[in-house]
Amino acid sequence: MTALKIDFSAYAGMSLQSEYMRSLPVCSFVQFATIFLQKNPRAKSRLSLKSALMNFIRFQDEYKESYNTDEIGKELLDDFANYLHIKQKLKINTVKGLIQRMKYFLKKAQMNGWAVDNSYTDVRIRNEDLFFIYLSERDIARIYYFDGLTEREKELRDLFILGCMTGQRFSDYSHITINNIVGDNIRMLTQKTKAKVCIPITKYVKEIFAKYNNCLPKACCIQYFNKVIKDICRKTGMTEMITYEREIAGEIKTIMVPKYRLITSHTARRTFITNMIKNNIQESKIMGCTGHKSRECMNRYNQMTLEENARSLAGNGYLD
Repeated sequence: MTALKIDFSAYAGMSLQSEYMRSLPVCSFVQFATIFLQKNPRAKSRLSLKSALMNFIRFQDEYKESYNTDEIGKELLDDFANYLHIKQKLKINTVKGLIQRMKYFLKKAQMNGWAVDNSYTDVRIRNEDLFFIYLSERDIARIYYFDGLTEREKELRDLFILGCMTGQRFSDYSHITINNIVGDNIRMLTQKTKAKVCIPITKYVKEIFAKYNNCLPKACCIQYFNKVIKDICRKTGMTEMITYEREIAGEIKTIMVPKYRLITSHTARRTFITNMIKNNIQESKIMGCTGHKSRECMNRYNQMTLEENARSLAGNGYLD
């Protein structure tokens, strides 16, 4: 696929409220979005907005069309979503994000006085049921006590275990310091949502801090971290094949991959939540550790299999 570039120079010095723009009877969506990005270089989610625009330009080129802001309603956005999913083979959740950015552009166009087709607000993209795994308590011990690692692998392994024991995102557990320890707990303000969390210190956490004399190793970029964690899990023998189904370009495909390839930095957060639920910890108490505001959001991290759920029900006495 040929990479597209947006020519911002074509609109240099142009304002959305300029006499030229205000004199136009209609406004090209691409023209509006390009000028908007040029005039808002620090706009939140700028990269994803630019991605949505570039994909829409590709969509227009594919069908040799050019749309104004008042021509992009529900029907056209549905067609665009199908193009992204079927033709470009993008995941449903990626498509959903791009459509949300398109709706953002149209909202801004309307706020700037341009006519839009308000049916765009009715577009709904379903959520994709994604497949994730978690690590059992035995898996965690297997990784923690494995010896055949380099010094740097051991450091990143310990940061990953810290994530499994605290339930935080990589951006948080990779920056925990001794200053976050208050009594027998870790207290912090999460970077993403600014939620205050408090997590009890476990044996693993105590040992990790002691190992590094209360000065934990520095983290690396998340891409390198994910690569190393996969390598570590492969070395520990997590090579059993995992089978799951995934929708690709509108078709359900059966995927088989070794377990280690499914493990990333975020597996740590899913691991913490799932193991807490398996140990019958109240959801409200888990949320106090993870910073989730709703049970619905938190339960998306619960990766118990149907078989594990059935076993937990079978042992509760009611179904005996």
